[in-house]
Amino acid sequence: MFNKPLPLCCILSLILLSAWGMNSAEANSTKILIVSNTKANAYQQVIDSFKAKLPNGDFKVHYLSEIDNKMEFIDSEINATKPQLIFSLGVASTKIAMRATKKLPIVTTMVVKSHFFQQSSNVTGVILAYPLGTQFKWLKKFLPKFNNIAILYNPEENQSNVSDAKRIAKKMELNITAIPVDSPKQLPYALNQLEKNIQVLLAIPDRITMSPKTAQAILLASFRNRIPMIGLTDNWVKAGALYALSWNYADIGKQCANQAIALIKGKSIKYVPIAFPEEIDYVINKTIMERMRLPLSESLLTNAKRVFE
Repeated sequence: MFNKPLPLCCILSLILLSAWGMNSAEANSTKILIVSNTKANAYQQVIDSFKAKLPNGDFKVHYLSEIDNKMEFIDSEINATKPQLIFSLGVASTKIAMRATKKLPIVTTMVVKSHFFQQSSNVTGVILAYPLGTQFKWLKKFLPKFNNIAILYNPEENQSNVSDAKRIAKKMELNITAIPVDSPKQLPYALNQLEKNIQVLLAIPDRITMSPKTAQAILLASFRNRIPMIGLTDNWVKAGALYALSWNYADIGKQCANQAIALIKGKSIKYVPIAFPEEIDYVINKTIMERMRLPLSESLLTNAKRVFE
């Protein structure tokens, strides 16, 4: 038996319903412009996780490393696509997004410090940093008998952070020796002070003291004086720091997506504050641990994101 063909009126109705469904889906989609410094794996993990959390998102992704006239391109892209939100990854991308719009909400990440956008009323995000209290809490897990901590810092950049560190450390029965370094020329003198009753060196983001140019000298001083260093990133640990708190990039992408969802639903950006990563990973240099004869628990090694040997 053959099925009877559908009447013309039914066919037209189906076509109209289908078209309505497509338009409805388009109407419910959220246009989001994603601007990333690079296609590097860590950035891509954040982007993929962000997109997965927003199934109704209509995304346009652009990488600054592939754009010549960056500012003009982003301006024209905003005018053409009229996004409801911008997701920026990296300092350069965030600065360009901030210059391009003062009205659209911007969610940002892959930045270490938020000082340059904290005064902007349309920017929030997840910064690549952990609160000092979190750093000290983990220091006690790794090195429970180490109470005397040195911090190398540039006063112009980090005086307030060092003051906060001293205040928080005191409550946790830790002692901070803050060693000012106004210029790279002062670094050798500062490193000589590590010999004076210092048990551990804590790195904080600092353009003068913690840079690719100073890394070798600092790590060498740490090793020679048998003073373990808490590094800034996985690469610092690979190069010779004992450990560093690290990032779960997929989780950071989800956090940023949750911020974006709140903003898209109409929540004021002043009620979506800048956040720290919620999930904490860490990496360990086992060679440094063994050569400095540091007794780390087996559980710390087992649960590490990565162990360098």
